[in-house]
Amino acid sequence: MSIRGIFCQTAATTNEEYRKELKSRNIGFGFLAIGGAGAAIMAGFAQSRGTVGIPDYMLGVYSGVGTGIMLAAVVLYVRNHLLLKDEEKLKKSRLENYDERNVEIRNKAVLAAVKALLIACFVTAMVGGIFYPYLIKALIFMLDVFLFAYLIANSYYKRRM
Repeated sequence: MSIRGIFCQTAATTNEEYRKELKSRNIGFGFLAIGGAGAAIMAGFAQSRGTVGIPDYMLGVYSGVGTGIMLAAVVLYVRNHLLLKDEEKLKKSRLENYDERNVEIRNKAVLAAVKALLIACFVTAMVGGIFYPYLIKALIFMLDVFLFAYLIANSYYKRRM
């Protein structure tokens, strides 16, 4: 069994449904690649102009993140494109992503990762806030966003399911 990404699960029960889903994902990957390339290009442009008050380190971070997002999107696009060409691989991928056991493993892994991330954000906010007061405000804001998004999503899915 191979490791599947957290965004790979599907509710498609037929290859045709899964094919449509992969095509839709590929459109998203295309936009993601364009956005990542745009971020990298803008960082490079800002660095070459030298008039923007952004430190070189941060321009490097923006360039690296943009390039990483672009490359990941291209790799996932190509992977999906290859799956769409081979009916047997498409079926195998659909069954692996639809399998209840794999879905449950993914859900438990995401829950454990979310808990670890929340704890890490809280600890970073408390310790880092001593040295950088804006850090505590930013991280506590992010924790609030997460918790409110969870509450809204939870009530939405309670009514929907």
